[in-house]
This record gives sequence, structure tokens and C-alpha cells, in this order.
Amino acid sequence: MTDRKMWIGIVAGTVVAAAGISALIYFKYEDIKGSREDVKTLHADIETARNTIEGTSALEREVIVLREIADVFEAILPSSEDINNLIRDFYRYSNESAVRPTSFKRVAENARGREESDFDRVGYSLTLQGNIFQFLEFLNRIETHDRFMAVPSYSITSASRQQVEDDGQALHKIQLDVETYSYVPKGAVKAVRIEGYERKRDLLAGEISRRRSALTLATFNYRGARGRRDPWIDPRVPLLDGDPNAPSVPEQMAIIDDLSRRVKDAQSQWTGVSSADNVLDQMVRRSELEEQIVGIEIDLRRIDSEGQITYAPAQKRLSSEVVEPLGVLVNEIDTTKIVKGPTREELIQVARAMEEHIEAGEYDLAAQAFEMVENTLDLVQDDPARMVLAQDLRQLASDAAILRSFESIEMSFGGVALIEGRPSVVIINGKSLTIGDLIENELEVRDIRPNEVDFYFRGVILTRAF
Repeated sequence: MTDRKMWIGIVAGTVVAAAGISALIYFKYEDIKGSREDVKTLHADIETARNTIEGTSALEREVIVLREIADVFEAILPSSEDINNLIRDFYRYSNESAVRPTSFKRVAENARGREESDFDRVGYSLTLQGNIFQFLEFLNRIETHDRFMAVPSYSITSASRQQVEDDGQALHKIQLDVETYSYVPKGAVKAVRIEGYERKRDLLAGEISRRRSALTLATFNYRGARGRRDPWIDPRVPLLDGDPNAPSVPEQMAIIDDLSRRVKDAQSQWTGVSSADNVLDQMVRRSELEEQIVGIEIDLRRIDSEGQITYAPAQKRLSSEVVEPLGVLVNEIDTTKIVKGPTREELIQVARAMEEHIEAGEYDLAAQAFEMVENTLDLVQDDPARMVLAQDLRQLASDAAILRSFESIEMSFGGVALIEGRPSVVIINGKSLTIGDLIENELEVRDIRPNEVDFYFRGVILTRAF
């Protein structure tokens, strides 16, 4: 072999060896690079696993807390049956708060753009009429409902001045949105067992208590108008002509509120009379009802005679909420009587009313009370017990007439002279009179004392103090 061939062989072998070594180095480098990528992936997996372990612990704690307060969610979120009964509840609340419902309707939820959730929103649109305090009373019913409800928006259009004058009360137009939520799981729920549940739950007792308290619905006890005025009412509604010393407008409205409440109570009592379990219970309830009605009638006569109601809306309310429904109630009671003429209980109640008016010096009102039954007293002639009561009423009416006439006699007292052994003297209307003297027809001086004089008037001895 020549030297040239030998060197060519050596060079070629060297090149082949270098190429092999280079290929080996390249493949080793790629192996190292792949191993580094595997190490990086492994580190990421380790970090993910670590986060999962840490998140699992936090998730486990949250699951335990939610399990322990699940009963609170169940208590405050309405069930399907509650959702179906809400409209009925709204009507009941409108009755209790005296607002007038115009329309109650459920609002369909717009599913477009809404995120998927296990809690479904249920909305209602309510339209009402009433004054501001009736509206607040209605809102109070919403707030104190045993299930969660919220009012995202409402609007009020105030009653016009003319409407207040015509109806006697402000009927604002109120539009109210109410919403609640029901829990409807969208997928299958599978309970997961948690190791050491009781121990972990006890460790979370503070957090469970805090979350439970935060979910408890806080309420405010609404206490009514309490002398406040409705700011949506035009205060320029005029007074009617009457006594300038009549009660103020709030006082007049309070009088009507009280009478209206008493009439409603009487109507409820009448329902109880109709549904009484037995005759004895019915008689007792009827007697109590008649006593209530007599009390209302006494106050109505007093209010009318004293001209207490001069505010135009109060006059309207007195007629529509008190006088008219009371008349209807009395007529219903009268049509159910099984005896002719007034019952024994009615005669007793009228007698009590007349005695009360006479004691208060309200003789005209006593006469008005008697006029209510005067034309029916002849119908009790066949009942000795009621005849005695009828005679008592006639005597009370006579006493009231005598007292009214006696009170109308003007007398000016100038003094008395009481000297032992000599006739007593009293100066009345500038004249000196002794016992037995007549002031005018039917009025005779009967006795004279230091500060009062007894008179004999129409068969009755009456005293006038001075």
C-alpha cells in the first residue's frame, strides 16, 4: 500500500469516526433536552398536585360549612309550593294592609344571556293603590315573610288633589317589583364522604355560626303612621265650614281611622255570630256585637252634634267607611231577628246608651238614641220582660226631655240669705225668692242651700248649683 492510499484511508476513517461521534453527541443532547422537558413537566404536575391538595382542604371546609347551614337555605328559600302560593299571599297582605290590588302577575325570566345556575330567579310585578302608610304596611308584610323576598324597584304616582277630595283618601298608584329565588340543581348531586367529618365540623363551629347568622333575615317592626303625614298628598285640601275649634286634620283622620277599625271589628264579629257552634254562643256573640254597635252609634251622634269633622276627605271617609257599612251591618242583623221588635239585648244597650248620654249632659243625643227604637216599642207588648224595658226607655226619654228643658232655662244667681228663724231667700234673675215661690210656670223653688237651689219642675226635683 502506498503512502498516499494509507493517508487517504486514515483521513476517511477519521472523518467517519468524527461523524459518528458527532451523531452520538447530537442524540445524547436531544436525550438531555427531552429529559429537561420531562423534568419541567414533572415540576408542573407536582405544583398542580400541591395546589389541588391545598384547594381540596379549602373546598372540604367550604363543603362542611355549607352542609351545616343547608337547613337555613331551605328555610329562607321558597319551595315550589311556596312559589305557587305567593300570589295568594300577596292578596292576603293587601287585605291586611288595606291597599287595593290592581294586578298581581308573575314575570317570565329572560333566559338569554343568563348564566346557568342552581338558583332560579322568580319575579312578580304588583300594581297597587293606597296611601303611603298602607304601602309601607304592605312592604312590611313582604319583609317579614317567612321566605326570602326582595324589592329591586318600585314607583309611586301620587294621587291628585281632586281625587283626594272626591274619595276622601289618597289612592296613590304604586308599581312594585318583587323577586325571590328557588333552588333547582341542574345536575345530579352525589354526596362525598369526608374523613373525620365530626372533628372537622367542630373545628369550624365559629365559621358555621357566623355564616348562619349572616343568612338570618333581619326585620323591622313597622309601627304605622304615628302622627306623620303622607308627603305625597297635596296639603291644600280645604276644610268645610264648621267650628274653627274643631280637631286638627290629623286628629280628624285619627277619629275616622278608629271608627273604621271598630266597624271592621263589628263586621268580623258578625261573621263569628253567623258561624257560632251553638245557640248559646251565638247569643253571647250577638249581645257583644250589639254593644259594639251601640258604642259606635253613640260616638257618631256625638261627632255629629259637636261638628268635629270639618276636613273634606275625612267627611268622605266617615260616610264611606263608617256610616254606610254600619248601616248595612245593622240592616243584616235586623233581618235575622226571630222576634218582633227590638230584642231584650238591644233594649238594654239603648238604655245604657241613653243613661251614658244623660250622665254626660248630652240630652239631645239621648233623645236621638231613643228615636232609633221608639216606633218599634209597641211590637213588644206581648213580651212582659221587654215591656218593662220599653217603659224604662220611655222614662229615660222623658227624663232627658225634662232635663233638656230645665237646662235651657236661664237663671242668674245673685246670692242667698240663710238666717235662723227666718225664711231662706235666694236672688234669681234680680228677684228675691223664697221656698214655694214660682220663677215661671212649672218651676218652683223647693229648697235653698249655701251653694245650690232645689227646684220642682214637671214632677221632678232638680238642683242648680252656683
